[in-house]
Amino acid sequence: MRPVDFAAFKPTAFHSQFIADRTTGIDSAMLICTRVPPGTGTGIGLHVHVADQFYYILRGRMYLQIGASEYTAERGSLVFIPAGAPHWNWNAGDEDEVHAELIVPAPPSGHPAAYAVQVPGLTSAPAEDPFYVRPLDESRFEPDRFSAIALADRTTGSRSCRINVVQVPPGKGTPLHLHTFDQFYFILSGAMQLQIGLDKYTAGPNTYVLLPAGVPHRNWNDGPDMERHLALLVPEMLPAPEADPPVRLP
Repeated sequence: MRPVDFAAFKPTAFHSQFIADRTTGIDSAMLICTRVPPGTGTGIGLHVHVADQFYYILRGRMYLQIGASEYTAERGSLVFIPAGAPHWNWNAGDEDEVHAELIVPAPPSGHPAAYAVQVPGLTSAPAEDPFYVRPLDESRFEPDRFSAIALADRTTGSRSCRINVVQVPPGKGTPLHLHTFDQFYFILSGAMQLQIGLDKYTAGPNTYVLLPAGVPHRNWNDGPDMERHLALLVPEMLPAPEADPPVRLP
């Protein structure tokens, strides 16, 4: 369980809090939470990553440039920035913008997470492209069932992870299971009950849950309110025809 410590954020400056990366035992991805006060933006300006980057807008509105186009992303939207795409983001609004952030795969050890770039002649213009900014269509949830909406996967350009928004009604949950990939939760609302191995936990809003590959776990909702979370699968499991063949023991 790794809650975001909002008290540690700089009150009037763009500030990112690194929740998990290679220095804290996670090799597959970087998990971050960032707050962008009005009038501030990415300190290094236009930059690139050697990995894919995702933002999920938790509060406020994000303004960003990707390539030569400008976008806005509202609360509940996922932003997908493919590896190598020049970009930066800022806050032109009048309230804080806060987002959960994923960089995947994690940059090689000893390498910076971002590289500042200059692209001569690159100017920005308004654009709308659902490939980069993906609003959550809440009407797709099944209100009485455990249900998930995929905002990123292999079919939509993400080759390193799958990102679902999951809704869990009171009394619903999953059986004990494990994965061959790392899985991370970020709690958006409500309270998640978890069993990880033999231990039980409760995770509230703005908490990351780290579930390394091979760890038995289950989650459920025993409260009165709907629980909603991001589920990050790193990497996304291959479809059955491309998956490794099953291992048959003698």
